[in-house]
Amino acid sequence: MADAKKDQTPKLRIKLKSYDIKMLESSVWKVISLLIKSWAKVKWPIPLPKKRKLYTVLKSNFKHKSSREQFERMTYSRLIDVVETWSKTVEYLQNLSIPVGVLVDVKVF
Repeated sequence: MADAKKDQTPKLRIKLKSYDIKMLESSVWKVISLLIKSWAKVKWPIPLPKKRKLYTVLKSNFKHKSSREQFERMTYSRLIDVVETWSKTVEYLQNLSIPVGVLVDVKVF
């Protein structure tokens, strides 16, 4: 019977994305400390591959096609799996304040 209760608890998958690695890491540790505080069983943050987006822009609007500038944007992401949750876990996650530059995606399965 105890195994049936464990199967009924919702599992969470939290994915955090950001362009700034320092902001992302601080947000990840905020979420981890909050989950540990709520007695949830957590799989530590899994670093996902970073995505690199490259933009090429002409320096001149008409002439000199060979002179170009390139800009890149790196997207960093981390994945946190919450294996077992309690009633306080979701309540704590709703009250969490995360900086504006970090995208948080929570899926329940």
